[in-house]
Amino acid sequence: MTYTSLEQRLAKAYLDMLPAFVPDEQAEVSIDEQLEFYHLMKNLYQLLFDEPALIIPTLHEDDAFPTRYKKAYGKPDLQENIYKYNRTMGALLKNMFSIGCGNDVKLNKRQIKILTRLGIEDLSNLPATWIWMSKRPGANLTAFAYCLFNENHVYSSEVYARLLGEKVFRRLEDWMISHGYKAYDIYNTDWADYRLTLTYANPAWGKERPNGGYEYKIRHTGISVQYDSYVRNPVSFGLCIPYGLKLFLENFNSMDENVKDFVVNHTKKCDGCRYCVQTDKTSTRPLACIPVTYNRSDYKLCPYFPGYGFSWTSIDDNLVDNIIALLSFMDGFAKQK
Repeated sequence: MTYTSLEQRLAKAYLDMLPAFVPDEQAEVSIDEQLEFYHLMKNLYQLLFDEPALIIPTLHEDDAFPTRYKKAYGKPDLQENIYKYNRTMGALLKNMFSIGCGNDVKLNKRQIKILTRLGIEDLSNLPATWIWMSKRPGANLTAFAYCLFNENHVYSSEVYARLLGEKVFRRLEDWMISHGYKAYDIYNTDWADYRLTLTYANPAWGKERPNGGYEYKIRHTGISVQYDSYVRNPVSFGLCIPYGLKLFLENFNSMDENVKDFVVNHTKKCDGCRYCVQTDKTSTRPLACIPVTYNRSDYKLCPYFPGYGFSWTSIDDNLVDNIIALLSFMDGFAKQK
């Protein structure tokens, strides 16, 4: 998609991340009242996408980081402009939430104009669901912003199925559900960064709730998907590999040929970085890499942080086949953990 400005690109994230409407049928506000608030928030994000200058007076040429790892791009102004937009957008949403809580909030002129454009002129007469989403037990900014009415529903599944491709994503999802995996909406509640992440985790590896993401402190097999508005391809889909690859690489010879091929192609080959022995003061500890042989070639594969290699910005049927095969293999070791 072509954007007219950086700010329009960042505004698109709120439209992309807004889930389909799913009400809480047991709530103290009606389904129609929930739908009214849903349309208000959707209209807010559409308005700021169509007219980004309403919230940021100075627009900047569109740009984005090539990947989620921003250091190599060398554009500090881009980073600062992204921060500025996110701070400004966050301030608007935080004020809207705070008004719903009944707090005395002083809106700036831009915020007043935006709410007026949405038909909100009397802050003492807010929609009933606006107030409910601000005051209900456990109320938080992210649930407010994305209309996550039903606390027992996983909203992000629909979001990422839409962004990644309904048919192929649902095929993977159906397989995981049929094998006991559990879905989670994961987002910050203490402080909002408005990133709604989906994680599927296999509870056979442990009953604790997953942390989210696919790079660090992974304790379950599964997948994790997130959206980073500052990246050229904002959706990041990763395979969750619990406790690193060590156990699985040690059992490399018991993998099917297609799983071996998948693992060799996506696992980092040891380059002698010595991260794995950096705390060894004796200089005698061997490197953590695990030797494997595949197709008459020898490899030294790094077991650390496999999420970096097993992540993608899109998925297709071939990738889903490989993911299912590797998940199946790893789950055979769940009882050992």
